Amino acid sequence: MTTSPPAAAEDRIAALESLLADPAERLNPLGDEAVLAADRRGELPPGAESALGSFGLDAEFVPVALGGRLTGIATVAGMLRAVSRRDLALARGYGSASLLAAQFVWAYGTPEQQRGTARVLLAGGRLATGAYSGHGLAVVPRAGTARWQLEGSLPALANAPRAAGFVTAARHPADGGESVLLIHREDLPPGTVRACSPDEAPAPRRIPSGTLDFRGWPVPERSFVGRPGQGLPLTVRVLQATRTLGPWMALGCADTALRTVLRAVLGGGVRRITSRSTRQAVVAQFADLLVADCLLLVATRSLYLRPGLSSIWTAAARFLAPRLLQESTGDLRAVLGAQLLREDGGYGTFRKHLRDLGELPPGSAVDTRALSALLPHLATLARRSWTAADAGDIGELFLPDGPLPPLDLGRLDGAIGADPLTSMLADAASGPVPAALRHRLCELGLRLAELAEQCRRLPEHDPAAVANARGYAHAERYTLLVAAAACLGVWRSARRRPDGGFLADPSWLTVALGRISLRLGRPGTAPAPGPEEEAAEALFAEAVLRCRENRSLDLYETVLGSPAPGPRRG
Repeated sequence: MTTSPPAAAEDRIAALESLLADPAERLNPLGDEAVLAADRRGELPPGAESALGSFGLDAEFVPVALGGRLTGIATVAGMLRAVSRRDLALARGYGSASLLAAQFVWAYGTPEQQRGTARVLLAGGRLATGAYSGHGLAVVPRAGTARWQLEGSLPALANAPRAAGFVTAARHPADGGESVLLIHREDLPPGTVRACSPDEAPAPRRIPSGTLDFRGWPVPERSFVGRPGQGLPLTVRVLQATRTLGPWMALGCADTALRTVLRAVLGGGVRRITSRSTRQAVVAQFADLLVADCLLLVATRSLYLRPGLSSIWTAAARFLAPRLLQESTGDLRAVLGAQLLREDGGYGTFRKHLRDLGELPPGSAVDTRALSALLPHLATLARRSWTAADAGDIGELFLPDGPLPPLDLGRLDGAIGADPLTSMLADAASGPVPAALRHRLCELGLRLAELAEQCRRLPEHDPAAVANARGYAHAERYTLLVAAAACLGVWRSARRRPDGGFLADPSWLTVALGRISLRLGRPGTAPAPGPEEEAAEALFAEAVLRCRENRSLDLYETVLGSPAPGPRRG
């Protein structure tokens, strides 16, 4: 078993891009046409999982100390984004389902549990997790013994029919707690796992799914991850650490959707786009994509660099990023019009990715859960933070390629008394910035002051008192302000770097903050149209250029299908 350090993250992502190859290439077995054809058949692309296995993507889910290459969520999220640009179902079925389950074992499992799980994953096995929906299960005392048994069922678990192991949460009625279980398939009696019929299968339907039924199954002692009945804090921390993984993949999906629309209207690059509405829709989606990625960058890095503050930022990202991507990608349908029904020219690929985005949470339950994580903190932050004096030195959060220390889940804290990120907006307009950008920053500073005034009226330390429509509206506005601060931080960081390139240009930030102000519902007095229009045109030109150069439309400008990392443009 090797414990040698893995190659740099950008090199591993570039190597994966080389395997996945150019998505626009017609003969590419993992390209857009091949993936779309497999989607029509209701299956994953033929040979895709074996190709990822040969590449060694499984090792990205296993810590270095156990023979893998996992050094943190940030790098593997970037790799799964690359897969999601081709097929979200492939990324979820092959990668995220197993990765999420394994996080419980890496963080809280015994050495024996960790070694066994590493062997399963490195051999190409799959895991399934019901830790998000384990309330259908209960661990109860086994009559006449000091042992436990498992009762109940878990419906429609991704990977269940082929999983070698299951990680799930179960109620522990004996003490009102919760247990986390690692269940080996070989320990289960026949009939425990039942494959879902097509009508029962959850979205996306191409991932093999199944239901687990337990009727008095005796739970082996080795199945408990942590102590029986003490699993709730474990679950909370692991879910916090993995909140941004789904949105990372959703962004890859939205990236491809915008690219296919641009290719369709550009006609292979030979046409110019003169329609004002088309240009506006492209700019809006590109700006929202950048907003989402800035928020995801900051939230993910905060887990490592500011773990005691990260819970509010990861909750904001979990709620807002997928919502932005779903809404603005859906707006691109108007660009294609009646041609949306065509199958050629990427139209089918756009529809597939739009559908995949719609099938990825947030749903109402995830929305409520993410916003509920914010509610207890709003009154406290309004009283103790959100002023210019509270904007601390957090520049390391804004570096797309900055180094990260090991993740320590024990340092994740639910008691938040400061918010240096959002506090950046309180005095953001000071300093030399273009007039149009200063207008947007002043506007957002006012919106933050308004939110602070409203939240100071809320009771502290009483989440139930604010769990209502008004409280959730405050929480949603807060997520938009967090996103604005993340964008501002990324721009400022890029300006200080000699290779800042596109991210150092104020044009994208001006448009992005305008989109946030629009969603806040109080856009205020619009700045002079000239600078705003110039900023939008610059963003449109960048989107077209990246499409022609086959570069990703996120913060990283990844060359798609590149055999080696391409230099960023300065």
